[in-house]
Amino acid sequence: MNRRAVLAGAAGLVSLAGCLSDDGPDHEYERGEIDIVIDGDPFDLSADRFQAEHADDYSMNFHLHESDDYWYNDHPESGERVTFAEAIGLLPEFTSDERDGEHVVTIDDTEYDGRESAVELEFFVDDERVDPTEHVVRDGDALRLEITTGE
Repeated sequence: MNRRAVLAGAAGLVSLAGCLSDDGPDHEYERGEIDIVIDGDPFDLSADRFQAEHADDYSMNFHLHESDDYWYNDHPESGERVTFAEAIGLLPEFTSDERDGEHVVTIDDTEYDGRESAVELEFFVDDERVDPTEHVVRDGDALRLEITTGE
């Protein structure tokens, strides 16, 4: 399944501009906070390779921008919502899978496999632990993925 949408030309620039405009009462996108913590250290999501402006292939349903620390969903009214697990997998340089009932997340070619005894992946929304395959991301959600490797 091709879960990423490639934007090209003026249409892509118009769509991108929609996220970054003032978010008055009629804004057409959703946004919220996102944090990833690995072994107690915050992971830097501000690197260009994770930002929609610098990615060759990114999702309009869940993405980041270089101008701030929010996640965005440009077209929530279309019904194309994603779960927390799907959202992580839509970010450039990230994948998110479930294998043998455990979560596996890859970031920059480093795999964090919940099937390994020393590795734990915990997903939180507004500080409440959730099943990332069940929680559908909504406007204002504060998402946090905590990864512990035992190292």
